[in-house]
Amino acid sequence: MRKFISLLFILLLISVLLYTDSAKGQFNIPTPPKKITPIQDYVGILSNIETEKLNKKLILYSKETSTEILVTIIQDLHGEDPNFLAIKWGEKWKIGKLHKNNGIIILLSVNDKKISIQNGYGIEPYLTDLSTIKIIKKVKPLLKNNFYYQAIDLSLQNIFQILQGKFKKENKKITSKSYYLGYIFLFLVILLIFLKIGDPSLLNTLFFINFLFPLNKNFNDDENEDDFDSFGGGGNFGGGGSSENW
Repeated sequence: MRKFISLLFILLLISVLLYTDSAKGQFNIPTPPKKITPIQDYVGILSNIETEKLNKKLILYSKETSTEILVTIIQDLHGEDPNFLAIKWGEKWKIGKLHKNNGIIILLSVNDKKISIQNGYGIEPYLTDLSTIKIIKKVKPLLKNNFYYQAIDLSLQNIFQILQGKFKKENKKITSKSYYLGYIFLFLVILLIFLKIGDPSLLNTLFFINFLFPLNKNFNDDENEDDFDSFGGGGNFGGGGSSENW
């Protein structure tokens, strides 16, 4: 009976150990939301204002350069390798533009005190492993003192500087320009008719159109955050990077 109990205990212990081992490295990357914004803070270490500032900066940067930088902040790696997890995250969420593969993942794990920066293949020639190591070393003192916003912002400043002039924004449909030219054409037609006929009602119509569609309307889509669709479209990762503890 004692042998049976001892054997049962051993089997139970082995089962527990096997379950623990299988649980390691099982971080489930979330399903990408319909609209992927640059900052994904699953811990809540950033304030709303800090998140908004970083989102605006990264959305504008993506519009100016087509480069997408996703910052993910998680509580725990669950035994996962930070580099592997960052790469898989970038691939699953398809960060970076199609055919450019210019996506970057900055992954922070708060409990593990680890940071990883991983690149899409299009970034690899410019943001090298050595470059990411230098960036991480610069921000480690900030992370050690829990200055997460400052650490992320400094990382971005360094990345922007390294990638300056390397990528250009993608061409958009010229819907705003076409609209603007059409309005000018309509304005000129009505003005010519008024000058020829001299009907005041035409002038009133002209002023009414100008009220609806003012000439000083901002047609620059790049400055309008509301026209931001989402990150995603690429996702070919494995172009180098590095990670360290802080």
